Amino acid sequence: MENQWELDRQNDRIVAYLPSMEKGELMEIFTRFKTESLGKLIIFSLERDSKGLSELGFQFEAEMSGFFQGKKACIFSYYGNERRSASKTASENKEVMALVQMDSKDLSNLIITNFSVELVGDTEWNDLAELFEIVFPVYPTDIYDPNYLRKAGEQNYTFIVAKNEAGKIIGAASAMESGYGSAEITDCAVHPDYRGNQVLYGIILALEKELIKKGIYHAYSITRAKSVGMNLTVKRLGYVYEGTLTNNCVISTGFEDMNVWTKKLEKEPKKEPKL
Repeated sequence: MENQWELDRQNDRIVAYLPSMEKGELMEIFTRFKTESLGKLIIFSLERDSKGLSELGFQFEAEMSGFFQGKKACIFSYYGNERRSASKTASENKEVMALVQMDSKDLSNLIITNFSVELVGDTEWNDLAELFEIVFPVYPTDIYDPNYLRKAGEQNYTFIVAKNEAGKIIGAASAMESGYGSAEITDCAVHPDYRGNQVLYGIILALEKELIKKGIYHAYSITRAKSVGMNLTVKRLGYVYEGTLTNNCVISTGFEDMNVWTKKLEKEPKKEPKL
């Protein structure tokens, strides 16, 4: 597995995936972090490197089961300033998780009947961008740009859309392949007129099937910590909570805490032929 890291100016951070922890590369990343005066450095590492990162002053924030080719990733963060390290919604986050964990609904076998769910079509990128503009006032990637969406779909993203009877896109989400045999369920959006109709459940279940077709069996979702709806959605679909990332990225009102949820995807058992 190769190491990867990127400077993400839009979210004032560096995100590094380091399955092979090398001191020289780690120092290079840390130097760049300091030179750019960034707010947060996030490292995805294997469990064996946890002690070393802690000794360097990194804070453990979450786990991500199955991220590295089926092996667990440990997520550590280093903060460039006190303001970025302090959660603005810690008490609200706890209240949301208390509500979510009390919920016992299981919708992982939901059957959709009142709308269609399918891969986005080649001529639908503009419509998809319009939906994202309606749903998200601010977002950490350029999802309002149809060309950006098209290029993402040609690379490591799979987009699924839900449509009403008239064929209008009413919801969408994507699965972004990590490059390590796992994928993030992201870009989840439902038009305000269609919320409360289990649209997102159907979309995510369809995305999971697409991932299994590609041989990807570990999915994860990074949800707004203060969003009851999104956290409930992934929990009801069988995702497991594994930690919270403080002031992780810019969404809606600015930097927000994000919850990590993971799920191991299972192939549907083959049906035995009737004799």
